[in-house]
Amino acid sequence: MRLELPPRLSILLAAGLFSTAGFFIGFLDMNIWAILFWRSLFALGFTSIFIAMQPMSLALLRFDCAGLLAAVLSAAATLAFIPSLRLTSVANVAVIHGALPLITVVLSGLILAERVDRRTISLCLLVAFGAIIIFAGSASSGIRLAGDGLALTMTIFMALMTIAFKRSHVLSVLPMVGLSNAIVMLAGAAMAPSLALDAKQAFVIACFALFQISFGLILYAKGARRLPPPETALLSLCEVPLSALWVWLAFDRRPALQTIVGGGIILMAVIVHLTVPKDRTVRTEE
Repeated sequence: MRLELPPRLSILLAAGLFSTAGFFIGFLDMNIWAILFWRSLFALGFTSIFIAMQPMSLALLRFDCAGLLAAVLSAAATLAFIPSLRLTSVANVAVIHGALPLITVVLSGLILAERVDRRTISLCLLVAFGAIIIFAGSASSGIRLAGDGLALTMTIFMALMTIAFKRSHVLSVLPMVGLSNAIVMLAGAAMAPSLALDAKQAFVIACFALFQISFGLILYAKGARRLPPPETALLSLCEVPLSALWVWLAFDRRPALQTIVGGGIILMAVIVHLTVPKDRTVRTEE
């Protein structure tokens, strides 16, 4: 029996699952490349099972150029995301990632020649100001600054992935997720000084792969197909505060003041972008 959740609940649950990355990383005392390898290997296995369970599963394996590009960009985003969680705070990564909707709009305008209105440009400048505040809080530490840079790189790759996936006509997101995990797995195998894994670490990484990636993406895809993109993006922003909350509760890692201030500015800009009708802005400009 198939259980169909309401689309808004699907997105909220997906955001909650996505937000657990820092929580799982906190339990793993391993080199980052080994984490990437094992997490991607488990996720690839789970994704393959999910594909095999779908009707017409062989038809789902077809890719177009945009789908292949989306998979590569997804892998690149993962290769930037996981190390960023080790180099800077989870809160910093979360709030920088909160700028994803606006960055996607800007890159769509540049790549697809879509017109970007004045309001969006103004909000992007506000997001940039919030990001500067976060980066300023990490400026005294070169390692944290590098982590913030990786988080921003990850967000840009995800925006490009979103654009590529929108141009793709693949039937399901699952093969793209599988290919992305295969790429990351190979990169981890090539770079890891050791792939040693004990039973406890295997259990944590398996849960990481199953819940944060596999179930998270499935729920997100199911909800996103039945909701307008702006509403999907707004609901998915629940990931931002939850990411910091889990590591605060589990490891007592409190976000810095600059992160709270900069993150508040970014979230305010994104929420305005998603909730204030464009017609109102157009009338004001006229």
